[in-house]
Amino acid sequence: MPINVKNAAFLKFLAFFLTVGFVMKIVGEVVHEIFGHGLLAVLFGGSITEVYISLLWPYESSYIRCGLPPLSFWQTALFISGGILVCLIVSFSVQTFLLLKKLRWWLSSTLFWFAFWCFINPTGYLIIGGITPFGDVGELINLGVLTSPTAIALGTLLFLIGFFVLSKILKSTLMELFSQSRAELGVVLFWFVVPFLTILYMIGYGRFLVGYLPISFLPAVVSFLMYRIG
Repeated sequence: MPINVKNAAFLKFLAFFLTVGFVMKIVGEVVHEIFGHGLLAVLFGGSITEVYISLLWPYESSYIRCGLPPLSFWQTALFISGGILVCLIVSFSVQTFLLLKKLRWWLSSTLFWFAFWCFINPTGYLIIGGITPFGDVGELINLGVLTSPTAIALGTLLFLIGFFVLSKILKSTLMELFSQSRAELGVVLFWFVVPFLTILYMIGYGRFLVGYLPISFLPAVVSFLMYRIG
């Protein structure tokens, strides 16, 4: 049975979009671990002793181990929060660039995914880490730099900003190839990645936050309502 030209073009786009999405997920992990924690460790006179980048995040976490000299309180806080801070700076810088610069769909898609992974990593970390403290966020709470409510509030605020900006970028990218209605549908479907990641995290870490799972569907629901009302 011959494949419709439009269907073939869609399948080509989907294959590229999903592949580059997975690759950029790994790159985002590298940014968090090496350019976040690792770079600060070196700047503070320490060294990187081991790096593990997980292909299965968030089912399984990446990690970095560093040899560190004695650090001051704020050096310790910066080192712990380094992955979150660097990812946020990188993500919002790329988002701003994509808002200001019109690129070909394949390059825009690649940078979109890069910005998304560098965005979802720290915002998800702050929100979930605020609900059930663990990892970097748990350490920052124990250190007194954050509290659970401030972590949740900060993560939610940053997520809302990134949600609207990334939705706008993705819609613009998709409209290079598809009609406006299909581009908007694509944005809605994309945000189902959030509950998917939430479920992976819950399974991987045994933190079955069933009461919070419905919240992860809000980005998809909000984007649907946004386009329906608009």
